[in-house]
Amino acid sequence: MARTEKPGFWHKGVATMIRRYICLLGMPALFVFSGSAAIAQSAPSAESAPSTQSVKNAKFDLAKTQAVLTTLIKRSLADNGIPSMSIALVRDGKIVWTAAFGYANMATRTPATTETIYSTGSSFKSVTATALMQLAERGKLRLDSPINNYLGDDTVQDRLQSEKPVTFTNLLSMWSGLIGGANTDPIWGRKLPKTMEEFTGKLYSIRPAETKWEYNNFGYGTAGLLVQKISGVEYEKYVVDNILKPIGVTTPHPVYPSADMVERLALPYLAGGSLGQPVPTAQVHFDVYPAGDIYLRPSDMARYLIAQLNGGVVDGQRILSEESVREMHKPRFGGDYGFGFWSVRDPVSGHTMIHHGGAIPGQRAFLVGDLDAKVGLYYMTNSDSLPDEAPPAWSDVTDAALKLLRGENYTIPAERKGIAVNEKLLDSYVGTYDMGRGGIVISREGRTLVIQQKGEPGKNELLAATPERFFQRGSSRTVTFEGDGGKIDRLILEVGSRRMTATRAK
Repeated sequence: MARTEKPGFWHKGVATMIRRYICLLGMPALFVFSGSAAIAQSAPSAESAPSTQSVKNAKFDLAKTQAVLTTLIKRSLADNGIPSMSIALVRDGKIVWTAAFGYANMATRTPATTETIYSTGSSFKSVTATALMQLAERGKLRLDSPINNYLGDDTVQDRLQSEKPVTFTNLLSMWSGLIGGANTDPIWGRKLPKTMEEFTGKLYSIRPAETKWEYNNFGYGTAGLLVQKISGVEYEKYVVDNILKPIGVTTPHPVYPSADMVERLALPYLAGGSLGQPVPTAQVHFDVYPAGDIYLRPSDMARYLIAQLNGGVVDGQRILSEESVREMHKPRFGGDYGFGFWSVRDPVSGHTMIHHGGAIPGQRAFLVGDLDAKVGLYYMTNSDSLPDEAPPAWSDVTDAALKLLRGENYTIPAERKGIAVNEKLLDSYVGTYDMGRGGIVISREGRTLVIQQKGEPGKNELLAATPERFFQRGSSRTVTFEGDGGKIDRLILEVGSRRMTATRAK
């Protein structure tokens, strides 16, 4: 899970080429929720309203925020075919609103609630980094020390004999030069993934450290093994006892969910698209679980976000020094990735933002915090689609939440409508377009042009802005068809400032 022009969490094949770009095709569905059974929400009492220095002059309207986000989330679920979404908002050291929409289980129509548990995906990477930062504060490690000094019999292989051994800083900032990846197995497949020791001992350098930024789940799995080896405490127990419990998280077993937690888990789905229904998908687990195969509620991760926005303190409990928190947010080696966060300047607000998405099959999560205004949000879905776009192209939900939390104005954008296009021209766009190992299928359903990821069930309606340029319903993504000599041979897929070309298959 990731800032999404970089790879997300454990994407392979088509997903590697397409979903890493903000789940480019989204696979949303025409899916409308109504009635109180499909919505659960809560708000704090007036006594807990934020009042500290960073937002004291901003007028925050909780009722308006709830109304706007409820409208936008329902719209997003309908446009993206997402079964449910659960969200928590943070403002100046407090959770000011939690809510859940839709269904945790489609077959039984079990409503999602604020107690429903989802997968964090890679949004948990910074928690693993926090554990190592704590150990550094206690003098157990140095960030510039080689990780092999601490791995005992499970060292990574330096096949290059590089003069730059992999350090903790390299590992946590994704500049390690180690081979990347992750292994997954179905929960009901009777096969267990490799242990952290097994995969770490087989990692090897493919280039010297600090040469190239590469998203690396194996690296964060190894970071979890380092937490165990250096602390002498099993990874889950260390994280719970030293990070989650101190900040008030009560969900007990994020790595190995307890029986009562399993009862509250949202089942995973493939998004159906604006023209379909969500489709159940297999439950899986991963060997690199410290990189993000973790199970919590949005409110749990929101409490962790508070610590990152508040200099390491939540409700008077400190888990990191202010200096260590700043180190985590600092981009490394000329990039924009720190320790488990992307840290960027939002060109619209001018504020410094930290954010990270998360993705495993059938589950998505997104964390974003404004370090200057001390506001943020965390939301999760039981779908392979999530509108977790990065600045300056935040999704409507994220954009609205951040502005309203800062006390700024926000007007719900009207739903866009397309123009009529000649049917013969529409037919000329129909076909399969290749993007690396990924594929995009353009088809017709009646007078509607439809976009679909090859091999996936979800279909999304494309509406025409011009005869050649289309936008995906409920999304900022656009598709432009181009060709030479009157023959369409490529499409241009755009998300914010990112522009990708897919060539028509012959």
